[in-house]
Amino acid sequence: MATISAGRALCGAALRRSASVAARQNLAGRTAAPLAARSMAATRFFSAQAKPYDVLVFDGDGIGPEIVGAARTAIDATGVNITWHEMAMGFEAEQQCGVYIDDAHLDAFDKYKVLFKGPLTVPPGDSKKYIDIRGKRYSSGNQVLRKYFQLYANVRPSKNYAGVDAPLQNVDLVTVRENTEDVYSGMETWPDEDTVHCIKVITRGASARIARFSLDYAKRLGRKRVTCVHKANVCKQSDGLFLSTFYDVAKEYEGEGFVMDDHLADSMLTRMVQAPHEFDVLCCPNLFGDLVSDMAGGMIGSLGLCPSGNIGEEHALFEPAHGSAPDITGQGIANPTSQILSGAMMLAHFGEVDAAAKLEAAVSATFEAGILPVDLGGTANTKTVLDSVLANL
Repeated sequence: MATISAGRALCGAALRRSASVAARQNLAGRTAAPLAARSMAATRFFSAQAKPYDVLVFDGDGIGPEIVGAARTAIDATGVNITWHEMAMGFEAEQQCGVYIDDAHLDAFDKYKVLFKGPLTVPPGDSKKYIDIRGKRYSSGNQVLRKYFQLYANVRPSKNYAGVDAPLQNVDLVTVRENTEDVYSGMETWPDEDTVHCIKVITRGASARIARFSLDYAKRLGRKRVTCVHKANVCKQSDGLFLSTFYDVAKEYEGEGFVMDDHLADSMLTRMVQAPHEFDVLCCPNLFGDLVSDMAGGMIGSLGLCPSGNIGEEHALFEPAHGSAPDITGQGIANPTSQILSGAMMLAHFGEVDAAAKLEAAVSATFEAGILPVDLGGTANTKTVLDSVLANL
């Protein structure tokens, strides 16, 4: 596979350029099909590229280069023809040449449309510091990419894998998280030196868009339940709008064969632990989606098992659900699974569903064989996990 190195030299010119009964009955006793078949394929919402596929790569920070490198090797081993275009981006890139994210990164993403990204470290320092780029203010590099390119749907599948000791079984759910507003909008002000106002933004348009994505997702994948997650009993106007918009859109899907309901965010967390099999697709505003998807990772054993895709109308970004883990950087023990499975989501996005399914099956076979990384209670290092995945492929 061809590799174009556009940013290995950190200071290159490109970088320098500046719950119902019916639902319980439907979901109880189900068998968990591969993510690529049930969860990943539905991330493809616009025309696929011509082959070979062009993919922009940001390795990210911390363990990013280690797990992105492993994932790329595994993806290439599927036989899908991808041309990788590399650029340095993130906190460590800024430390070395003064650029965290700039116009060059946005131009590259706009050109290639698909980004495969490692985790980013949140820069330490001034808590009031924001990123100003192209006339807008953002709270993080991730928010720049998600909001500038309107990657409005964050899709995070979570399911049990045989061989992995998990706190809960019968988990096979997908969190669909609205990605562009809520309290993550970065709209915070200091009316005085002892007070911060954080503005929660919920719009009818964004709420309808994520509701329709969630419902289309369930329809495409044969899911049985779509649950709107909210706190409309307290946030009566903002979450009230999110909830009412969900049901307005849901009217278009009556008769499609799946349950459409809602659940208060706090009590739903309790129910997820008591009866995880009841839940299927969760349609969430930004903050609740972040919390619920991380909890789902804990339910299946680790965030290291959770991939994610950020989907817009014309662009898509695939990245692990976890952070940069600077405490284990360079030790060779990082779990590459989330990054590899994010690659499977990317393959499915391209329409390469068979390759995506084979890649996930290779990961699953690795765990069934007892090859577990450190975060899953095993002793396998990054290379051992990758070698097993390649052998299974």
